[in-house]
Amino acid sequence: MSACKRIVVIDDDPDFCEYTRIILESASYEILTATNAADGLALARRTEPDLVITDVMMSYSLEGTSVTRAIREDPALNDIPVLVITAIARTPTEDLFPPGAQPAPEGFLTKPVAPDALLQAVLRCLSSNTACRLT
Repeated sequence: MSACKRIVVIDDDPDFCEYTRIILESASYEILTATNAADGLALARRTEPDLVITDVMMSYSLEGTSVTRAIREDPALNDIPVLVITAIARTPTEDLFPPGAQPAPEGFLTKPVAPDALLQAVLRCLSSNTACRLT
């Protein structure tokens, strides 16, 4: 990593936010967290992160899909990659975002996520302009 990358983590579980922060800060990423979609989007607009990580299920069902859609529809944010991490299935939740449909996130991980898997997914999303579809 040539420069410190800023990542916004949006998840209503403060323990997951802290877990993610510890792992990613250990790899020299700057981590900012929000516990709901509105705060996360405001934080992203204010800080222009290099990546947004969001949960799917938060205070209301599928709130993470709304976050992804808002990022894709905002000209100031639509180039920011989105990594979705969810516990709603033991397999990737790509069916929430049909292939070719907007707003598609750049990657998916299933909770619980191992530290190495999280670091690899973040690195892929940050180092590639192409989708970093993960299994």
